[in-house]
Amino acid sequence: MNPQSRTKYLTHTPWPGELNNTRMSFETSLVLAYLSGRCLVMPREYRRGGEPETEAGKFRPLHPQECFELETLNGIVPVLSCEEYEQSFTPGQRTERVDMILKPQTTVFCFPEIPPRGTPEAKRLRDFAATRQQLMEITPEMKACRTLNIKEPLLEHFYSFFYFSEERDAVKCKRLIKEHVRFRPAILRTADKIVASLGSYYALHVRRNDFLQQYPGQDIPVDRVLSNVRMRVPAGARLYIASDETDRNFFAALRKGYEVCFIEDFRSVIPEDLSEALIACVEQVVCAFAKLFIGTKLSTYSGYITRLRGYYGVPEKNIYFTDGSPGSEMDNRGSPPFSWKNWMQTGNPLWGREFREAWEL
Repeated sequence: MNPQSRTKYLTHTPWPGELNNTRMSFETSLVLAYLSGRCLVMPREYRRGGEPETEAGKFRPLHPQECFELETLNGIVPVLSCEEYEQSFTPGQRTERVDMILKPQTTVFCFPEIPPRGTPEAKRLRDFAATRQQLMEITPEMKACRTLNIKEPLLEHFYSFFYFSEERDAVKCKRLIKEHVRFRPAILRTADKIVASLGSYYALHVRRNDFLQQYPGQDIPVDRVLSNVRMRVPAGARLYIASDETDRNFFAALRKGYEVCFIEDFRSVIPEDLSEALIACVEQVVCAFAKLFIGTKLSTYSGYITRLRGYYGVPEKNIYFTDGSPGSEMDNRGSPPFSWKNWMQTGNPLWGREFREAWEL
């Protein structure tokens, strides 16, 4: 028998957004491929560096491999291109496929199965789910099919989407992402040079432009940003600002109280062949190594910086926002068993920030 005939696959539809949303969607698919023992197929919708963002009027998200060093997944979760997947079938051969349709913010995927009702584990699952009601598990049909397909894109944190009966399985999946979805060396080398030249510094991420059309509540006047920064950052400190705001005069008020730095102040150490997408990743690493970080609420770019701070083991891991709303403080209200419970119960979307469970192994 052809060995390929026994190979099983996981296909998925990527999230049609920028890198951090795409990464979140990819991580969830990667974990499901790992748990189900399948090859992960990279969708045709992904584009590589230099390719246009749109094709036939459709947006094509950047391929995760452009920014992340995924080669280390070899031997753990085989990652195939769409072309390689198609070549694994003989011409005209039909493949058994099961489509999964998961509604965002409503579903918890249980591994290895949904715990029985009335058990202590079911109570723990209820706390884990918070406001989510739909429970899923790997069914016999899903196990048997040749191709398991995530039909609709997911914007979920893998560690809060998958509920594990055994903590060791949760730890394995967290280590899989931490150790094998890592920025490429060129990104880390460039960030290291900037961090070294900054010395002691604080960091701020201010997301604007198209983000404000989606979330007008985050259109925060710079004076209010400054007021909230003053609550956390001592006057006169060096402040690195990552922002998509091209008019740097917007930050004039911050210059009055802080030694402000932007990415353009470090052009001399940035390789000429580093794309804008990779430079954005460089800025995330720079922010991650700051003494303290203040991010934009509901920005997945800011969210990933807080996760990186957890991965890198910086002393100050609390979560602060430019609008002054509670971050880590909300985790401690009533000491919830899972740190997203209060966040969700107050109406915030789960993807709107990261949580300590991501880096606590």
